Amino acid sequence: MAFTSSSPLRLLAIWRDRAGAFSTPRAVALAMAVAPALPLLARIATHDLGPRPLTEVSHVTGLWAVRLLAATLAVTPLIAVLRRPRFASSRRILGVAVFVWMVAHFVAFVADKSFDPVVVAHEIALRVYLLVGFVAFLALGALAATSTDRMVARLGAERWRNLHRLVYLVVALGLAHFFMQAKEDVSEPTAMAGLFALLGAMRLARRFGRQLTPPTVAILSIGVAAGAAALEAAWFAWKFGAPFMTVIAADFDFSMGLRPCWTPLIAGLAFGAVGLLPGLAPRPPALRRKRPRSDPSRSCA
Repeated sequence: MAFTSSSPLRLLAIWRDRAGAFSTPRAVALAMAVAPALPLLARIATHDLGPRPLTEVSHVTGLWAVRLLAATLAVTPLIAVLRRPRFASSRRILGVAVFVWMVAHFVAFVADKSFDPVVVAHEIALRVYLLVGFVAFLALGALAATSTDRMVARLGAERWRNLHRLVYLVVALGLAHFFMQAKEDVSEPTAMAGLFALLGAMRLARRFGRQLTPPTVAILSIGVAAGAAALEAAWFAWKFGAPFMTVIAADFDFSMGLRPCWTPLIAGLAFGAVGLLPGLAPRPPALRRKRPRSDPSRSCA
Protein backbone atom coordinates (compact mmCIF):
# COMPACT_ATOMS: atom_id res chain seq x y z
CA MET A 1 0.00 0.00 0.00
CA ALA A 2 1.42 3.36 -0.98
CA PHE A 3 1.41 6.27 1.44
CA THR A 4 1.22 9.79 0.10
CA SER A 5 2.71 12.66 2.04
CA SER A 6 -0.81 13.90 2.86
CA SER A 7 -2.18 10.53 3.95
CA PRO A 8 -2.97 10.23 7.69
CA LEU A 9 -1.62 6.66 7.56
CA ARG A 10 1.70 8.03 6.35
CA LEU A 11 2.20 9.68 9.74
CA LEU A 12 1.68 6.34 11.49
CA ALA A 13 4.15 4.50 9.28
CA ILE A 14 7.16 5.70 11.27
CA TRP A 15 9.24 2.78 9.98
CA ARG A 16 9.36 4.61 6.63
CA ASP A 17 11.75 7.41 5.75
CA ARG A 18 10.81 10.86 4.47
CA ALA A 19 10.54 9.55 0.94
CA GLY A 20 8.09 6.83 2.04
CA ALA A 21 10.53 3.94 1.61
CA PHE A 22 11.05 1.24 4.24
CA SER A 23 13.86 2.25 6.64
CA THR A 24 15.71 -0.54 8.45
CA PRO A 25 17.14 1.75 11.19
CA ARG A 26 13.67 3.15 11.91
CA ALA A 27 12.10 -0.32 11.96
CA VAL A 28 14.78 -1.62 14.36
CA ALA A 29 14.30 1.40 16.64
CA LEU A 30 10.54 0.88 16.64
CA ALA A 31 10.98 -2.81 17.50
CA MET A 32 13.35 -1.91 20.34
CA ALA A 33 10.80 0.57 21.69
CA VAL A 34 7.79 -1.76 21.53
CA ALA A 35 9.19 -5.26 22.14
CA PRO A 36 9.83 -4.84 25.92
CA ALA A 37 6.15 -4.03 26.43
CA LEU A 38 5.03 -7.46 25.20
CA PRO A 39 6.28 -9.55 28.16
CA LEU A 40 5.06 -6.87 30.57
CA LEU A 41 1.59 -6.95 29.03
CA ALA A 42 1.65 -10.76 29.21
CA ARG A 43 2.52 -10.59 32.92
CA ILE A 44 -0.31 -8.11 33.49
CA ALA A 45 -2.79 -10.34 31.63
CA THR A 46 -1.78 -13.42 33.65
CA HIS A 47 -1.61 -11.56 37.00
CA ASP A 48 2.08 -12.44 37.32
CA LEU A 49 3.32 -9.22 38.92
CA GLY A 50 3.76 -10.36 42.50
CA PRO A 51 2.16 -8.98 45.66
CA ARG A 52 2.60 -5.33 44.59
CA PRO A 53 1.72 -5.23 40.89
CA LEU A 54 1.83 -1.44 40.46
CA THR A 55 5.26 -1.27 42.08
CA GLU A 56 6.49 -3.98 39.71
CA VAL A 57 5.06 -2.15 36.67
CA SER A 58 6.73 1.04 37.87
CA HIS A 59 10.05 -0.78 38.25
CA VAL A 60 9.92 -2.43 34.81
CA THR A 61 8.85 0.72 32.95
CA GLY A 62 11.50 2.83 34.69
CA LEU A 63 14.19 0.27 33.92
CA TRP A 64 13.29 0.20 30.22
CA ALA A 65 13.17 3.98 30.09
CA VAL A 66 16.79 4.05 31.29
CA ARG A 67 17.84 1.29 28.87
CA LEU A 68 16.23 3.02 25.90
CA LEU A 69 17.84 6.30 26.93
CA ALA A 70 21.19 4.52 26.69
CA ALA A 71 20.21 3.17 23.27
CA THR A 72 19.29 6.70 22.16
CA LEU A 73 22.67 8.08 23.20
CA ALA A 74 24.40 5.13 21.52
CA VAL A 75 23.16 6.17 18.07
CA THR A 76 25.70 8.97 17.60
CA PRO A 77 28.76 6.82 18.49
CA LEU A 78 27.37 4.05 16.29
CA ILE A 79 27.17 6.48 13.37
CA ALA A 80 30.77 7.49 14.08
CA VAL A 81 31.96 3.87 14.19
CA LEU A 82 30.16 2.83 11.00
CA ARG A 83 30.18 6.23 9.26
CA ARG A 84 26.54 5.77 8.24
CA PRO A 85 24.58 8.98 8.88
CA ARG A 86 21.27 7.39 7.86
CA PHE A 87 21.21 5.63 11.25
CA ALA A 88 20.38 9.03 12.77
CA SER A 89 16.75 8.54 11.74
CA SER A 90 16.34 6.01 14.56
CA ARG A 91 17.38 8.48 17.26
CA ARG A 92 14.12 10.42 17.35
CA ILE A 93 12.02 7.23 17.60
CA LEU A 94 14.11 5.97 20.51
CA GLY A 95 14.04 9.36 22.24
CA VAL A 96 10.24 9.62 22.07
CA ALA A 97 10.01 6.00 23.25
CA VAL A 98 12.02 6.92 26.36
CA PHE A 99 9.41 9.57 27.18
CA VAL A 100 6.52 7.14 26.58
CA TRP A 101 8.08 4.61 28.95
CA MET A 102 8.64 7.37 31.50
CA VAL A 103 4.97 8.38 31.23
CA ALA A 104 4.03 4.76 31.95
CA HIS A 105 6.48 4.76 34.88
CA PHE A 106 4.91 7.92 36.32
CA VAL A 107 1.33 6.74 35.74
CA ALA A 108 2.09 3.49 37.60
CA PHE A 109 3.40 5.56 40.53
CA VAL A 110 0.32 7.80 40.51
CA ALA A 111 -1.99 4.77 40.28
CA ASP A 112 -0.24 3.27 43.31
CA LYS A 113 -1.28 6.43 45.18
CA SER A 114 -4.92 5.95 44.06
CA PHE A 115 -4.61 8.88 41.63
CA ASP A 116 -4.78 11.29 44.54
CA PRO A 117 -2.92 14.46 43.42
CA VAL A 118 -2.43 15.66 47.00
CA VAL A 119 -0.79 12.40 48.05
CA VAL A 120 1.34 12.36 44.87
CA ALA A 121 2.53 15.95 45.40
CA HIS A 122 3.21 15.23 49.09
CA GLU A 123 5.29 12.14 48.25
CA ILE A 124 7.32 13.97 45.59
CA ALA A 125 7.98 16.92 47.90
CA LEU A 126 9.11 14.78 50.84
CA ARG A 127 11.17 12.09 49.12
CA VAL A 128 14.34 13.32 47.44
CA TYR A 129 14.63 10.43 44.99
CA LEU A 130 11.05 11.06 43.80
CA LEU A 131 11.75 14.78 43.36
CA VAL A 132 14.91 14.01 41.37
CA GLY A 133 12.99 11.57 39.17
CA PHE A 134 10.16 14.07 38.65
CA VAL A 135 12.57 16.80 37.51
CA ALA A 136 14.11 14.31 35.05
CA PHE A 137 10.60 13.50 33.81
CA LEU A 138 9.82 17.20 33.21
CA ALA A 139 13.10 17.72 31.36
CA LEU A 140 12.40 14.67 29.23
CA GLY A 141 8.95 16.05 28.46
CA ALA A 142 10.54 19.27 27.17
CA LEU A 143 12.79 17.22 24.87
CA ALA A 144 9.89 15.12 23.57
CA ALA A 145 7.72 18.21 22.96
CA THR A 146 10.45 19.79 20.82
CA SER A 147 11.39 16.68 18.85
CA THR A 148 9.32 17.51 15.76
CA ASP A 149 10.58 19.14 12.57
CA ARG A 150 8.23 22.05 13.17
CA MET A 151 9.77 22.76 16.58
CA VAL A 152 13.28 22.51 15.15
CA ALA A 153 12.29 25.14 12.56
CA ARG A 154 10.64 27.39 15.18
CA LEU A 155 13.54 27.24 17.63
CA GLY A 156 16.32 27.33 15.06
CA ALA A 157 19.04 24.71 14.84
CA GLU A 158 21.37 26.32 17.40
CA ARG A 159 18.73 26.91 20.08
CA TRP A 160 17.30 23.44 19.47
CA ARG A 161 20.74 21.84 19.96
CA ASN A 162 21.31 23.82 23.15
CA LEU A 163 17.92 22.77 24.53
CA HIS A 164 18.51 19.11 23.71
CA ARG A 165 21.73 19.12 25.70
CA LEU A 166 19.27 18.69 28.59
CA VAL A 167 19.57 15.00 27.80
CA TYR A 168 22.79 14.94 29.84
CA LEU A 169 20.91 16.39 32.81
CA VAL A 170 18.23 13.72 32.29
CA VAL A 171 20.92 11.03 32.37
CA ALA A 172 22.46 12.38 35.59
CA LEU A 173 19.10 12.79 37.35
CA GLY A 174 17.83 9.45 36.06
CA LEU A 175 20.86 7.61 37.39
CA ALA A 176 20.64 9.42 40.73
CA HIS A 177 16.95 8.42 40.99
CA PHE A 178 17.86 4.84 40.02
CA PHE A 179 20.61 4.59 42.66
CA MET A 180 18.53 6.12 45.46
CA GLN A 181 15.47 3.95 44.91
CA ALA A 182 17.62 0.80 44.60
CA LYS A 183 18.75 1.19 48.24
CA GLU A 184 21.11 -1.74 49.00
CA ASP A 185 21.35 -3.65 45.70
CA VAL A 186 22.89 -1.18 43.26
CA SER A 187 24.06 -3.74 40.70
CA GLU A 188 21.65 -2.61 37.98
CA PRO A 189 22.21 1.13 38.48
CA THR A 190 25.98 0.58 38.52
CA ALA A 191 25.84 -1.38 35.26
CA MET A 192 23.81 1.37 33.59
CA ALA A 193 26.10 4.06 34.99
CA GLY A 194 29.06 2.22 33.46
CA LEU A 195 27.26 2.04 30.12
CA PHE A 196 26.46 5.77 30.17
CA ALA A 197 30.07 6.50 31.15
CA LEU A 198 31.28 4.52 28.12
CA LEU A 199 28.93 6.42 25.81
CA GLY A 200 30.14 9.69 27.31
CA ALA A 201 33.78 8.64 26.88
CA MET A 202 33.16 7.87 23.20
CA ARG A 203 31.55 11.26 22.69
CA LEU A 204 34.46 12.99 24.41
CA ALA A 205 36.95 11.07 22.28
CA ARG A 206 35.21 12.37 19.16
CA ARG A 207 35.09 15.88 20.60
CA PHE A 208 38.89 15.81 20.94
CA GLY A 209 39.36 14.58 17.39
CA ARG A 210 39.82 10.84 17.95
CA GLN A 211 38.23 8.45 15.47
CA LEU A 212 36.10 5.72 17.02
CA THR A 213 37.99 2.79 15.59
CA PRO A 214 37.53 -0.68 17.17
CA PRO A 215 40.86 -0.44 19.08
CA THR A 216 39.93 3.00 20.47
CA VAL A 217 36.51 1.79 21.60
CA ALA A 218 38.06 -1.33 23.16
CA ILE A 219 40.54 0.77 25.16
CA LEU A 220 37.79 3.09 26.34
CA SER A 221 35.57 0.17 27.39
CA ILE A 222 38.41 -1.44 29.38
CA GLY A 223 39.10 1.85 31.17
CA VAL A 224 35.42 2.45 31.98
CA ALA A 225 34.96 -1.15 33.17
CA ALA A 226 37.96 -0.82 35.50
CA GLY A 227 36.57 2.47 36.82
CA ALA A 228 33.14 0.94 37.40
CA ALA A 229 34.69 -1.97 39.30
CA ALA A 230 36.73 0.38 41.48
CA LEU A 231 33.75 2.63 42.25
CA GLU A 232 31.54 -0.33 43.13
CA ALA A 233 34.22 -1.76 45.42
CA ALA A 234 34.67 1.64 47.08
CA TRP A 235 30.92 1.93 47.64
CA PHE A 236 30.71 -1.51 49.28
CA ALA A 237 33.73 -0.68 51.42
CA TRP A 238 32.11 2.59 52.59
CA LYS A 239 28.55 1.27 52.97
CA PHE A 240 29.14 -2.20 54.41
CA GLY A 241 32.82 -2.27 55.36
CA ALA A 242 33.56 -4.95 52.75
CA PRO A 243 37.27 -5.34 51.91
CA PHE A 244 38.03 -3.50 48.66
CA MET A 245 40.00 -6.34 47.04
CA THR A 246 37.40 -8.92 48.05
CA VAL A 247 34.77 -7.04 46.05
CA ILE A 248 37.18 -6.74 43.11
CA ALA A 249 37.82 -10.50 43.25
CA ALA A 250 34.06 -11.12 43.24
CA ASP A 251 33.88 -9.49 39.80
CA PHE A 252 35.68 -12.56 38.44
CA ASP A 253 33.36 -15.05 40.16
CA PHE A 254 30.73 -15.81 37.50
CA SER A 255 28.74 -18.30 39.59
CA MET A 256 26.30 -15.52 40.50
CA GLY A 257 26.20 -14.01 37.03
CA LEU A 258 27.99 -11.02 35.54
CA ARG A 259 28.95 -8.18 37.83
CA PRO A 260 28.09 -4.60 36.76
CA CYS A 261 31.60 -3.71 35.58
CA TRP A 262 31.31 -6.21 32.72
CA THR A 263 28.39 -4.36 31.13
CA PRO A 264 30.41 -1.44 29.68
CA LEU A 265 33.21 -3.81 28.67
CA ILE A 266 30.89 -6.13 26.74
CA ALA A 267 29.03 -3.19 25.22
CA GLY A 268 32.28 -1.53 24.13
CA LEU A 269 33.69 -4.69 22.58
CA ALA A 270 30.35 -5.25 20.81
CA PHE A 271 30.54 -1.70 19.45
CA GLY A 272 33.99 -2.36 18.07
CA ALA A 273 33.02 -5.76 16.69
CA VAL A 274 30.06 -4.29 14.78
CA GLY A 275 32.50 -2.22 12.76
CA LEU A 276 34.32 -5.39 11.69
CA LEU A 277 31.28 -7.39 10.53
CA PRO A 278 30.98 -7.99 6.78
CA GLY A 279 28.45 -5.60 5.32
CA LEU A 280 28.63 -3.33 8.37
CA ALA A 281 32.25 -2.29 8.12
CA PRO A 282 32.74 1.46 8.00
CA ARG A 283 32.40 2.92 4.57
CA PRO A 284 35.45 4.78 3.36
CA PRO A 285 34.97 8.53 3.01
CA ALA A 286 33.66 9.50 -0.40
CA LEU A 287 36.42 10.65 -2.69
CA ARG A 288 35.88 13.80 -4.62
CA ARG A 289 36.08 13.50 -8.33
CA LYS A 290 38.94 15.42 -9.73
CA ARG A 291 37.86 17.69 -12.50
CA PRO A 292 39.92 17.26 -15.65
CA ARG A 293 42.20 20.15 -16.25
CA SER A 294 41.19 22.29 -19.18
CA ASP A 295 43.27 21.91 -22.30
CA PRO A 296 44.62 25.36 -23.24
CA SER A 297 44.83 24.28 -26.85
CA ARG A 298 41.02 23.95 -26.92
CA SER A 299 40.41 27.36 -25.45
CA CYS A 300 38.35 29.76 -27.52
CA ALA A 301 40.45 32.64 -26.35
